[in-house]
Amino acid sequence: MHISSSEASRKSHEPELVGARALPEWITGEQEQYSRVFLVESGASAETVAAVAREDDAVLLHAQSGPYDGPADAIRFTGALSEVGDELFLGERGVELQDYVAAAFVQIIGPTTVGFFDETGWQSFLDDADLARRTGVFPSSLIDPRVLLANRRALAAPGELATPSAIRVGSDGRISVGLQGEVIGEVDELATVIESRFPRAVALGGMVPRQALIEGLTGRGWIGRYLHATDLIKMLRLANGVEKISGFGWSLVDDARADAEPSASDPFLLETSDGFVLADVTTLRRQLLSPMTAKVVDATQTSSAPEIAVDRLARECGLSESDANALCRDAATALNIHFGTRAHAPRHTASGSGR
Repeated sequence: MHISSSEASRKSHEPELVGARALPEWITGEQEQYSRVFLVESGASAETVAAVAREDDAVLLHAQSGPYDGPADAIRFTGALSEVGDELFLGERGVELQDYVAAAFVQIIGPTTVGFFDETGWQSFLDDADLARRTGVFPSSLIDPRVLLANRRALAAPGELATPSAIRVGSDGRISVGLQGEVIGEVDELATVIESRFPRAVALGGMVPRQALIEGLTGRGWIGRYLHATDLIKMLRLANGVEKISGFGWSLVDDARADAEPSASDPFLLETSDGFVLADVTTLRRQLLSPMTAKVVDATQTSSAPEIAVDRLARECGLSESDANALCRDAATALNIHFGTRAHAPRHTASGSGR
């Protein structure tokens, strides 16, 4: 195998770090370090990718994909991630591909990616999300820290138009999106298709009709919040279904007047054995709250406008509207919480303890 001088230079510059960052971004479609990540299969043309990849991109190159001489960070891999049971290796570190349904029944022994390969798996994902919404009990595979859910970005915003950030260059010359996405062009069209905008749902492939897939997710406007909740459980190592997470089987202010969903990225209100906690999966910040402050947070996040939150809080706590307004305003500033987005369906929650 021939490696160009520029690739050799990059390989000597923290290749493990390149792989550790680039592969999860390609699997999930979530951009953090790189603008785009290309995966070049065995036998596919690396030269075509080198011509379009930029310095802020990354390229995952199969060991047999040919020489690469481009500006993007690059690392070689062996194996594949196409069919259930496949394993891809970056050096000695590997990740296995599992079907979403099967992942609940197999022993997870190392880094694993789960995806949807048929309508059964897709419906199971939606059913599991609905169950977590009602009860606060999450599917075991999604809260295992060794598991990555494929195409997460598409799940959170399936109808959003965007240029692809996770691109597969197949050995057959076809270009597709992410781990299991639809074919969007041929290799000689690469420069054009990667600058074209597609619904993010193309990353989820053709297991169900695209419009039905988009409707199934957009009808659950809390899916993004659900995915962040699985991160929260991993982050805090919460016992599944024991600690209470607002919006998932529990609400502290249970007055049947909540009309909004918290934004996916807003901090989470929890009730734990230590008391009420506000936890942010983005900043990793956690802080204990008084019962009153916890009610302010819950009323604010589940109301679509300040006047609704103020009225709910005043009624819940026996406060004047001016006092309730001051509390909501101060909490929004100090705790970085926001009013929610109007919900299309009622929240299914159990009563809060209000302690």
